[in-house]
Amino acid sequence: MKAQPYSGYLRRAVPAPDPELTSVGPDTPCGEYIRRAWQPVAMLSELGERPLALRILGEDLVLFRDLSGRIGLLHRHCLHRGASLEYGIPLERGISCCYHGWTFDIDGTILSTPAEPPSSRIRDTRCQGAYRVHLHDGLVFAYLGPPETTPPFPVFDTARAGAEPVPFAIRMPCNWLQDYENVMDPFHVQVLHSTFSGVQFSEKFVSMPQVEWSYTDHGVLYQARRGLPDGRQLMRVNSVFLPNISAIPRVDASEGPSAALGWYVPVDDHHHTTFWAQRVTPAGAGKLYRGLPMHNGKYWSELTEEEHQRHPGDAEAQISQGPSPRHSEWHLATSDTGVAMVQRLLRQEVQKVRQGEDPLGTWFTGEAPLIEVRSGNYYSAYVPASSPPG
Repeated sequence: MKAQPYSGYLRRAVPAPDPELTSVGPDTPCGEYIRRAWQPVAMLSELGERPLALRILGEDLVLFRDLSGRIGLLHRHCLHRGASLEYGIPLERGISCCYHGWTFDIDGTILSTPAEPPSSRIRDTRCQGAYRVHLHDGLVFAYLGPPETTPPFPVFDTARAGAEPVPFAIRMPCNWLQDYENVMDPFHVQVLHSTFSGVQFSEKFVSMPQVEWSYTDHGVLYQARRGLPDGRQLMRVNSVFLPNISAIPRVDASEGPSAALGWYVPVDDHHHTTFWAQRVTPAGAGKLYRGLPMHNGKYWSELTEEEHQRHPGDAEAQISQGPSPRHSEWHLATSDTGVAMVQRLLRQEVQKVRQGEDPLGTWFTGEAPLIEVRSGNYYSAYVPASSPPG
């Protein structure tokens, strides 16, 4: 097709989002895939004496800790008359609804129905919706998939980075995929973060990299190689693990393996939360970019609207796409190879779930394997461009 200038009139239709990958509610293709893997739903520090209302994958839930210390994740609305359990009272065992006192255990079992006669069989025939939880690295994880196929919890080898994990969350008003597929785009690090908005990460990222992408046993990986003025070579390795995990190298270009794992968890089709477990060294190296000054010593959250416009970062580039990515109007190029690979792999795994197969990111027999994280910044003597990285 020949390029046609002044063609706005011919391109007024707004294409629909990509439902196969962006819709995440119950019974949606991608939503069912993501539910097959453990997902963080909150930081443990967010859970206090009162229940915590959550929305995850389009479901309204409530997280609570009963007085014996057990943590439960239940459907938010009481199965009796629909009152929200965020107003419930945690008891020694379970949580009691504020409306009529129906009490539920952490597995959804009805423990008591105070206003019902002793002969009532409601407790034997009904359960409040509930999900299994697991605590890891200061995050509360939940398995929202079929209970009969609950996988073992996966373990990554990021512990080799040293230090204790520090969890934090970043909430974004856009679809989860806009953030996730960005991880496999090494070129925006040079454009957005190193030249257009000034140096937001490190001056070592100012030059365009030479990049190779590859599929791994768990997702997609890229190797971005740059020759530095001091004669060394910087190899930046970045990776994603399906369905929705990334391991991002230190953005200050500090040498060493990735110190952070991130889970891109959909709230609904138009919002998501990225939960991070970051192992911070005593010097604080390896902070993600929202923890670094972005302009004139200001942090991202401190920028004025004009400064956001003059010095945009990932958030501006992703949110400005709209609440969901409209893939059908994109024009992917060679530099988008990694993005295309992520999309292709996700579609493949979504189809596996539709066909009743086990997708990447899930293990239903035995223990989950220790997953190798190859992400990191690695320095070596400069290698000529004709030699492949590896």
